Amino acid sequence: MVGGMPILKTSTHVVRLSAATLAVALLAACATEPEDPVAQQVYLETNDPIEPTNRYVFDVDMAVDEVVITPVATIYNDAIPESYRDGIRNFLDNLQMPITILNSALQGDWENTVEASVSFFINTTAGMGGIFDIPGSFGDQPSKEDFGQTLAAWGVGEGPYVVLPLVGPSNARDTVALGVDILTDPLTYLLSPVWSYARSGSRTVQVRGDNQEQFEGLRRTSIDFYAAVRSLYRQDRNNDIANGDDSPFAFGDDF
Repeated sequence: MVGGMPILKTSTHVVRLSAATLAVALLAACATEPEDPVAQQVYLETNDPIEPTNRYVFDVDMAVDEVVITPVATIYNDAIPESYRDGIRNFLDNLQMPITILNSALQGDWENTVEASVSFFINTTAGMGGIFDIPGSFGDQPSKEDFGQTLAAWGVGEGPYVVLPLVGPSNARDTVALGVDILTDPLTYLLSPVWSYARSGSRTVQVRGDNQEQFEGLRRTSIDFYAAVRSLYRQDRNNDIANGDDSPFAFGDDF
């Protein structure tokens, strides 16, 4: 329903999320550097001024992952054949395409804008909502773009590293951009809040299921799992911004 109560509720949730994420970013930006030279060097290299708070949020996120997300992702992988999982992944990717189209245009990347627009149109129509990835059979997929990548293209630095509740690794720039992506996503206004949450939850399970072996291997072999995730997330995010294809781990915004 457009123009009714569902839109008002969704907009309210979006405003609250944007305000909360902005507050986290500002809190991180207000942290002060240590005076000890050695500690200051470590501080600058990690770019994690609120590390104690981040570690606490990370532990909470991992507890939720262990109790809820991992069991659901395991059932998802075991119960649904790979071909069907591919269709679900294509469908969820297609839902994100309007954000890619908008941000490709904001970055002046007209080639990717056209490719993403054509992909979205064909997949939504002939591909039955994106379940069948028709353009993907003929060439490279358009690179995924979001407002955090747009800000990076405009020269905005990443800012301090932060870990968001139930979202995961981020930084000040991308935390603020997350709210903008939600506000500029047409489905924010076309879907009721329940369906929006269902989409986010489905995406989380799908991404977690796709990366289950990598994730568990990283957890087992890491001396400091938090620091390992922080490092790999930064590498992955820098790879996204550079539109590279050598990402070490598919964290992205769905970690």
